[in-house]
Amino acid sequence: MGEQMDLQRLRGLIEGVCITLYQRYRHEDLPALCERLGLPSPPPKDQGTKHERLTASLGVCPDDRLPHVAQAVLDSEPLIAPERMELQDVVWLGGDYVEVPGRTRRELAKELDLSDHIKYPDRFLTLLGSLWDLGEDEFTLWGPTLAPCAPTFSAT
Repeated sequence: MGEQMDLQRLRGLIEGVCITLYQRYRHEDLPALCERLGLPSPPPKDQGTKHERLTASLGVCPDDRLPHVAQAVLDSEPLIAPERMELQDVVWLGGDYVEVPGRTRRELAKELDLSDHIKYPDRFLTLLGSLWDLGEDEFTLWGPTLAPCAPTFSAT
């Protein structure tokens, strides 16, 4: 086992996610959202804004439940790559892992046949974006268009 999970940082990251979550859901949806994420029930609708209600729910969430809440967020909510990766890093900190030497990674990369994946570059970039931070605008990574090149014909 590695380092201990930083629960204060994890709580802060989940709170950052709550800032975007309250914009996606209605007041009526918050109890079901909190239940799905493993958060305590939010205060009633008349006791604050959506953001205040979500923040209050997170505020009374016990520390030992935070890793489960974070995993539920990762499993069910769309997050931008840097936000998702930072949350994953804290959740995974201290967990078991297998060390894969650089040589093995390079050999595996050489053997991967990506030809089926690059036929659909938008899907391929979505897959890559789920694993790595490709930058702010990941879909312009390889040029201005994702459309396959049109075949060229020569006049004979």
